[in-house]
Amino acid sequence: MESKEIKSKLKQKIHEEFEINKKKFGLRSLINVCKYSLEGYIHFYKYERSAILHLLTALVIILGSLTLHMTPVEWLFMIFILLTMLAIELLNTAIEAVCDLVSPEYNKLVKVAKDCASAATFSISTALFIAGLIIYVPKVISLLGL
Repeated sequence: MESKEIKSKLKQKIHEEFEINKKKFGLRSLINVCKYSLEGYIHFYKYERSAILHLLTALVIILGSLTLHMTPVEWLFMIFILLTMLAIELLNTAIEAVCDLVSPEYNKLVKVAKDCASAATFSISTALFIAGLIIYVPKVISLLGL
């Protein structure tokens, strides 16, 4: 076979594979995205011990925010950090699952990956705590009349 003919067949094959694997974007696709995301949340809240802590933190923040009459900007900021914390917790869970799949036995690099993912969740938790102090402490002091 000539080189041009081989290239032509290769291009045709790539085009056919692309057409077969091309995803259609529509209502069904959107429903599947939502379904898979919901399954991720269900797994997280069913099997991860940090999920309960996250839920309790969210509850305290929401109840505290309602009680202390936060401004819309303060609400937005706290919700953003809270959802960022949830997203990082979910990524941490995903990283741990992949690490356990790839290397069920102890591995130094797996430890690094898991520790770094855990450090990411600790970092955003620290940011949430500091933001909570900045926003809530002055409101509580004012409420107590100190």
